[in-house]
Amino acid sequence: MAMLGVVGAVVPFVALRHNAVAQRARTREAPAPSADGGVAAHGRSRGAPASITAAVEGLDPSRAHLERGGGDYVVDLPGARRATLTLEPAWQRATAALLERHQLPMASVVVLDTATGRVLVWASRGAPGRDLARVAEAPAASVFKIVTASALLEQGFSERTPTCWSGGFHALTLRDLMTDPRRDRECSTLPEAFARSINTVFARRSLELLNPDRIQSMAREWGFGEALPFDAPVAPSQLTVPTETLAFARTAAGFWNSTLSPLHGALLAQGIARGGEMTRPWIVSSIRGAQGETLAVGGEHGWRRAVSPEVAATLVRSMARTVSDGTGFHGFHDDRGRAYLEGVNVGGKTGTLTGSEPYRAYTWFVGNAEGAGRRLSLAVMIANGPLWRVKAPTLARQVLQIALRGRSTD
Repeated sequence: MAMLGVVGAVVPFVALRHNAVAQRARTREAPAPSADGGVAAHGRSRGAPASITAAVEGLDPSRAHLERGGGDYVVDLPGARRATLTLEPAWQRATAALLERHQLPMASVVVLDTATGRVLVWASRGAPGRDLARVAEAPAASVFKIVTASALLEQGFSERTPTCWSGGFHALTLRDLMTDPRRDRECSTLPEAFARSINTVFARRSLELLNPDRIQSMAREWGFGEALPFDAPVAPSQLTVPTETLAFARTAAGFWNSTLSPLHGALLAQGIARGGEMTRPWIVSSIRGAQGETLAVGGEHGWRRAVSPEVAATLVRSMARTVSDGTGFHGFHDDRGRAYLEGVNVGGKTGTLTGSEPYRAYTWFVGNAEGAGRRLSLAVMIANGPLWRVKAPTLARQVLQIALRGRSTD
């Protein structure tokens, strides 16, 4: 089996290769400038409601409440307007109750309809006055391996090619980057490394095949560094890619230097499920005026292609392994190894990273589920304190049970 580099040598950067896939056309739909409280009137005829394609003035989804006498969640807006939201009321209530039951210091859950980008659940806890689903302060952690895996695959790296490795389970050192047949006795393909979140594989292959510019470029394709198009302002997910060898390798593997909002996490999953294309997420179904007249309506709009369908298909297979035999296994299976969501196809990517000052143990699950006539994309972010309460994969499974089974079993 071929080894990377030579014994005791750090794998160097290599020049980028031109790649036909990497040069494909990108499609985007930018939010239209707003002339009416964040409502862009696309194709509007006289008297017809406008189409919502930009941020709505005064909209804060975290302030949603059930409309009196009705079953929908609404948000009151300036000018005596009211926004009716797309949330599934039963799912929203049960998810909010779940966050309270776990008494999580900080947590956020976003669930989208995969096909359309419609927001079905929007719940957060632990940051009064802040909408955590739109905040990009949590480290992306190993969820960033989605970006790195995309870049490797688009460089032509085969999902069937094994990488022999050792070390790097909880940290990466220069020694971990050095190939050594005496130590590197386990070999893993990219999907297996993705599912098990094997840091050394991502670090070594990134040093061999990528460079900071290529990582940055792929991150931009996935929406890092820009405000997401949405009905309310969203903080951009951030990325800084160092050029120093060890720092670069750590960044590619998901150790710091990248942040992610829960909404963006759900969009990453959606883009993978949709063959590489992300839609503009939307949470406002309609806006009504003081007299009850409909002023604007929400709906599905395309956004951009992040990766080719072939790369997305590999990521789908990798995400399935995360749940079937990777880092997400215990969240989705009981002590006897039986799936909690039998008959539902679930895949995802986990992330775990601990920060200090104050101490925060971050866990992520971003993923997709298909079953019971539904296709869902979701992101769960949890920041535990020194006392751990529940991890993101478990909470994600519980939310999916609510959506697809009517209740959580624990």
